[in-house]
Amino acid sequence: MELEMYYKEDTGGWFLIPDWSTFFINLGKELALRNTGSKRWTAALTLPAKEYIAPFIGVGILSSVFIKSSADDLLEVHFQSLSSLEKYTPVWYRKNKRILKAVFLGVTDYQGEQRLLIQTQSTKAGGLTEYISKENALEIQLNPNENQRLPNNQKGRAMTVESRLTDSIFGVHSQALLKQPKTRICFVGGKEQLESEITTRMFAIYEDNQMIKGSLNDLLRVRQFQHSVDPYQSQFVSSLARKNEPDLNLTSTSIIIYSGSNGFLNWKEDFQYTNSIVVLDRSEPQFEFAVEEINNKYIQSNRTPFSKLDLEAMPGGIELLYWEETR
Repeated sequence: MELEMYYKEDTGGWFLIPDWSTFFINLGKELALRNTGSKRWTAALTLPAKEYIAPFIGVGILSSVFIKSSADDLLEVHFQSLSSLEKYTPVWYRKNKRILKAVFLGVTDYQGEQRLLIQTQSTKAGGLTEYISKENALEIQLNPNENQRLPNNQKGRAMTVESRLTDSIFGVHSQALLKQPKTRICFVGGKEQLESEITTRMFAIYEDNQMIKGSLNDLLRVRQFQHSVDPYQSQFVSSLARKNEPDLNLTSTSIIIYSGSNGFLNWKEDFQYTNSIVVLDRSEPQFEFAVEEINNKYIQSNRTPFSKLDLEAMPGGIELLYWEETR
């Protein structure tokens, strides 16, 4: 079933996203299905313009990931991951629609089951602790601030309101999946363009006789375009950033999406062992150099035979090169 998404024009009217948008969402879904640990793949596209291409591919990737994911499995993995933390590791704790600073103290038996023990108040003020059951483990996430000090009494920060658009597109179980920060996608490109595309224009799904509205970042959850305490599913690297500057926490299943020639040329060596999508705009000054690099990479790769994507006919003016390699 095709995703019927609408976008809001500056005039105020709502319109179905064009066919090319649906193609790139479906491309993202197809590529996510190939995202296994045994092979590494590259998909390179050339097209007349790159606006909104990377975000729509990202929406397709996350749609596929969440459809085949199990919230129960994620909960178990997350609980075990937290259980293995060192004592006094800083964490965030979501409680009563607020986000509190806390430190992890360990795992203990409480009322006949294993609980995570966290401290939300300074020891000097009494050292208030909480026992967190496995079913509520997703309310805890790591806090990268190693020097965090607990306050005497804290009100916490307001949580970002959960998006109904996310439920409509990814399913109601996605809220549990989205609570745990993970770098499923890393966008590499121009900051101003990507931020504008995913945060300013409104999109919607028509459901139950109403428009369920939101932005693309409600779906993509790019860390750099959210509050620092919000869980994320994607990260962003500027095409002009210094090498190895950001802490991206990539995994073997993370997907790099290069939006533009500059980002690909500047960062290709850093992400050469990661599944990648390269979106090249033919009007860019560095386009020919990027195409030459892609062609060289294709020729020199240890390609597996018969690797082919299951896609509908591509819109006019788009070329796609795809290959897989053994890791």
